[in-house]
Amino acid sequence: MPTVPELAEWLKVKRGEEADLTTYRLERSLDAQRGVGMPAAGGVFYGERWREAFSGMTDGVLVDEPGIEPAALAADAQFVRARRKDAWFSLPAPHMLGFRDAYIGDEEEFSETIATAYARLAREMRDQGVQGHVLVADTADPIELEVLAGKKILFFPRNPGTFDLELLLEYQGDLILPAKDLDRAVDLMERFRVRKLILLAPEAEDLAAAVAFTDPDMLEVGGYCEEGCPDYWKRLVDRAFIAR
Repeated sequence: MPTVPELAEWLKVKRGEEADLTTYRLERSLDAQRGVGMPAAGGVFYGERWREAFSGMTDGVLVDEPGIEPAALAADAQFVRARRKDAWFSLPAPHMLGFRDAYIGDEEEFSETIATAYARLAREMRDQGVQGHVLVADTADPIELEVLAGKKILFFPRNPGTFDLELLLEYQGDLILPAKDLDRAVDLMERFRVRKLILLAPEAEDLAAAVAFTDPDMLEVGGYCEEGCPDYWKRLVDRAFIAR
């Protein structure tokens, strides 16, 4: 979150543009990822903007016919793409928004309705040039995975220690693990068709250990930062190589 002087300085160069605090945080999240090959603007905070794109809701409760209002998201997509044409967006998975049902009357149908609306909103943003979406998730929800997982929507398990990675890999070909949990990758890659192994914040020795059992073309470095991000991403890029 910015200080008042920081925000005031930023607004000086935004005269004539429509911008708010979410716009500021999107830009800062993207600026921090200089040098990252697949940057993802946003984060968990972007869930607030996403919530506002659902119609039929009152205080997070579905009380009327569900729908979407994607105009603000489309504007964010245009804003981000103007700065990085290769940018993705990051936001919370559906179960993290805390939506409740007082209209449909069936839990599974309600979950599918929300997930389908997510897919439609994601499509609206991709139509504006966004490359894809990373959904930060606390749990592996089978309905969400069935409706949403694909090449353009990637589920990111925020806590792999408690996340059902086996269920995730039934729907998603990308295995995302903290470098400290690399030993779990061998078993999972033997049992599931893993297309890509993404190690979070690895050191050189972690990458060397990974290429001992996987093709280097399947290996990528990833990151997840909540605080102190400008230095975090630079350090990550600097050490994202395999020593030979």
